[in-house]
Amino acid sequence: MEADRAEIMAAYDRVLDEIGGPIASDPLARQQLMANAEQIITDVVDSLRAGAVRVDGGHRLRLRESPTRPTRGVQPRDALRTGAAFFDVIQQELIRRLGFQEGSWRLLTLAFSALYRSITVRIGEGLLAHQGYLLDVIHKAQVEERHRIGRELHDHVGLWLSAAYRQLELYDLDNDGKELGSGSEKRITAAYDAVREAMRTLREITSELRFSEPSSGLEKALLTALEAVATGDATVQLKINGDEKWAPPAVKDESFLVVREAVRNAVVHGKSKLVLVRIDIAPHEMRIYVDDNGCGFDTRRTASGGMGLSIMRERAELVRGTFTVSSTPGQGTHVELFIPLPGSEHGPARGR
Repeated sequence: MEADRAEIMAAYDRVLDEIGGPIASDPLARQQLMANAEQIITDVVDSLRAGAVRVDGGHRLRLRESPTRPTRGVQPRDALRTGAAFFDVIQQELIRRLGFQEGSWRLLTLAFSALYRSITVRIGEGLLAHQGYLLDVIHKAQVEERHRIGRELHDHVGLWLSAAYRQLELYDLDNDGKELGSGSEKRITAAYDAVREAMRTLREITSELRFSEPSSGLEKALLTALEAVATGDATVQLKINGDEKWAPPAVKDESFLVVREAVRNAVVHGKSKLVLVRIDIAPHEMRIYVDDNGCGFDTRRTASGGMGLSIMRERAELVRGTFTVSSTPGQGTHVELFIPLPGSEHGPARGR
């Protein structure tokens, strides 16, 4: 397979042309698929050499290495189609090489297991990346719509309120020194107060609509904390998708502490050079991913006894969340935190 890698990639390239559609016309999606195919071949070869399934976890880091630049990437339907197509390409190569000879069944079984695991893991990560892209698109659309509403209120409603207030001022000047009945004076004063209050409220609303950034609070707090944690040669990258306002204060507080601890562990204990943090916020859930390329560890030995892991798990439980860690010595660590939000069917998250 290693010797025929170029031939396999060429065959897959022809299959992508046959599939057509966005895959054939989108250079970025095509590049992403070809890169995944290269790594899947490497996973199968490494697994055959090791005699056990080996799937490189570094794809998570590569997938999220540009946290400030959202990408459309491969859509879910296309990911499944292209994944199945590549499975067929490799399957034919394996059968051609190994055949159904006596003694080849064990190798075929191992190769197919590694192939299936490698493809499904990458499809799953690709779907998460696509979800992050969609959340980012929704977030930007919401910000643009708030800006539009703010402009409309300011330019139209604000204009008429200002005109009404000016007319009241002119009326007051025209009647300067003239006695008004107590009822008329009260009505004029009430009109002044009402228009003034409406203008004040309008300014507050338009200011909030036009200038508030939903993710600025949590993002700024994390950037400050992560900058302090990232010492020496370590690089920490952060990406937030979605609207922070969907998450209650208690959820943001606990998730902030979990992320900070996870990054600290990656830098201090894992000796990581690169740590990627992604937070996806939807109306019904918050999902947090922390990946590093550090030395990793044996989760069977530290899952119950690690104080840091226990505290992070307890913080997740305080907001009805689920905290998981996966790691292999020498292959980095992957941390996930899932928290249902009040809009989800799991019910509202409770505070501390």
